[in-house]
Amino acid sequence: MANPTSSNDKISSKVEIDYPDFTKLPDHVRDKFEKLPTKVNFFRMLGYSPGAFNPMIDLTNAIFRDLTISDYHKELMVLLLASHENVAYEWEQHVSIAQAAGVRPDQFVAITEGCLEDTQAFKEDERVLLRFGQAILDKGKAPGVLFKHAQEHFSLQELSDAIIVIGYYRMLSGYIQTFDIAIDAQEDGTWIKG
Repeated sequence: MANPTSSNDKISSKVEIDYPDFTKLPDHVRDKFEKLPTKVNFFRMLGYSPGAFNPMIDLTNAIFRDLTISDYHKELMVLLLASHENVAYEWEQHVSIAQAAGVRPDQFVAITEGCLEDTQAFKEDERVLLRFGQAILDKGKAPGVLFKHAQEHFSLQELSDAIIVIGYYRMLSGYIQTFDIAIDAQEDGTWIKG
């Protein structure tokens, strides 16, 4: 008689993946991992892609430290993506980061509830940026009229950065949700460039 537990494992939607052993990864990957100030679970799981590990860490650092878009506007984009994709890991990771960047509790609620036009929660430039981000999430691009309207409030560099932030976190969303990575929310917002 077949073991029902083992046959049910194949049809269960539950995914349990152990984190890779970094001691068995190439030196350059292990060194980069060891130098991380915060070893979040996403970075730990990313060890399964040693060829992409170092560039991904570099991209993460660039997104947190080198973009033209303000930390505040960047965090609005991250929260928009996290809400749109229903990815609790990214939402929880960014609560303290977004708060440190100036995102208010009413704005968290408005984003979660899809109230992007809430004039009490968001100023005009913020509403335009949220519409811009939502269009990219829904349609893969911002229509020309919306893009031109966004340029009345943001530079092309800032809008380019907003698209990069959305794309980066959308990629992470698929990875995090597929690997079912456990939430390890940040306790403070020290990741912002300040």
